[in-house]
Amino acid sequence: MKFFPSRRKRVLEEGSSEDTLDWGDSPKPVQARTPAEPTPKEQETSPADSSLAASAESLENLGPFSEGESPEGNEFLDLGALRIPLIAGLQMFPVQDEHGNILAVEIVAGTGQMQLSAFAMQRSGGLWDQVREELSEQLKSQEYQIFPLPGPFGEALLARPIPGGKSAHEGALPLLLWGVEGKRWLLRVIVRGLAAEDEATRRPLLEVLHRLEVVRGEEARVPGELLPIILPEQVRQQLEAEDQ
Repeated sequence: MKFFPSRRKRVLEEGSSEDTLDWGDSPKPVQARTPAEPTPKEQETSPADSSLAASAESLENLGPFSEGESPEGNEFLDLGALRIPLIAGLQMFPVQDEHGNILAVEIVAGTGQMQLSAFAMQRSGGLWDQVREELSEQLKSQEYQIFPLPGPFGEALLARPIPGGKSAHEGALPLLLWGVEGKRWLLRVIVRGLAAEDEATRRPLLEVLHRLEVVRGEEARVPGELLPIILPEQVRQQLEAEDQ
């Protein structure tokens, strides 16, 4: 697992500029897990019921998880609010503002890439509905076409640059936006490029999400407040050395 700070500049040059939304390659793609196949005995008894039961059980064991709720044996890189699963070939780099504050983490898995950021949320949930509406309006103002669609975590947004529009001329990429609500937290996921529209390219990214943990903490926070991403000292020193 590696951090590549130099990719931040290249992504901005290809995809967007600093005054637009901040959206935030491994040679071997990570294969996502699939629901367990029903046994022959189960198929004889009730094929439909067995298939549904196996799928439900599989989905219950998939993340993103709250802190400490992932299956035993999982290993992570601890980034404060996000615990990223240790997957061979995974690449990451922090997305920072002009002051050096970390706003998100960019993940590259296979040929797909996504940005992850976590926010505090009220116990009653519902923050993604609000965030989704705000993002939709913001993207429309930047000349994207917006397509609501179902996703693995609820309603998602697919945003495509309008042909001939400002965003298309600036080389903007298609975006797929997911919101995952957990126990007083919201994980915002922004999938970019080919993975936004191609399921096979997106599959390694889902493997990361299905094994990831979000750490909300017990501090009192305003709903919508960004949960802090903190780099381990060793990683921070590596980034500083590569910037020199």
